[in-house]
Amino acid sequence: MYFLTSISIFLAIIVAEASPLVYGNRVLTEDLVKITKALDGIQVGNCVDIKPTIPLCGTKPALPAPSHGMKLKFVALGRGTQNYTCSSSDKSTSPVAIGAVATLFDASCLSSHNPTILHELPAAMSKVSTDALGLFAMLLGQMTSRTSSGLILGEHYFTGTGAPMFDLRIGGHKDWLQAKKGSSVPAPSQLSSHSKEGDQNVPWLKLGFADGLGIREVYRIHTSGGQPPVSCKGQKESIEVEYAAEYWFYG
Repeated sequence: MYFLTSISIFLAIIVAEASPLVYGNRVLTEDLVKITKALDGIQVGNCVDIKPTIPLCGTKPALPAPSHGMKLKFVALGRGTQNYTCSSSDKSTSPVAIGAVATLFDASCLSSHNPTILHELPAAMSKVSTDALGLFAMLLGQMTSRTSSGLILGEHYFTGTGAPMFDLRIGGHKDWLQAKKGSSVPAPSQLSSHSKEGDQNVPWLKLGFADGLGIREVYRIHTSGGQPPVSCKGQKESIEVEYAAEYWFYG
């Protein structure tokens, strides 16, 4: 019942923010209703000893499996922006990636109890503002979570030297990772009912260890959005493209 109440608040926030629901996006509405029914009564975050298997068969080629001896520690839903820059507004110039910023929401229990719903969430989340999701996570976390940070697991950003960072200390954990480039494969062409064109979604990734504590490898899968415009024509110098994705952390 608590989860149904929280989802109702969540839907109210979406409507108030003039999201796609306001414009008659029936598919998104139906998916959120389905998610509500499926998750009612399920523990949402802070699972202990989670043992789901990461789904790597959705791409061609598939990403490499986790290294020998690695154990799944956390699963998160990331929501934020992929960031790009344009040196000029000429149509022959392409946007250059300069990093990303995202809030990481704890989805560890969901990965065990209902992975099908988990894989649908990035497409729905990419259409909802980060502020609305943060408020939703705070409200839901107060009712279901055993930690003061609720369902906000951590944050993802890039350092001044361009290294991807995953900092879970904000969520009350000791774990953090400065990652290094690993493997990349194109996102599947039809990941969900919302993602009809794979080229709109950033690639799936496996990132390795450069520095950190507790985490050695991280996967970005089931991505939604995040790809830049084809060219810089008519674009501002700085471009932020909304995205969401699953992140699987191993250590």
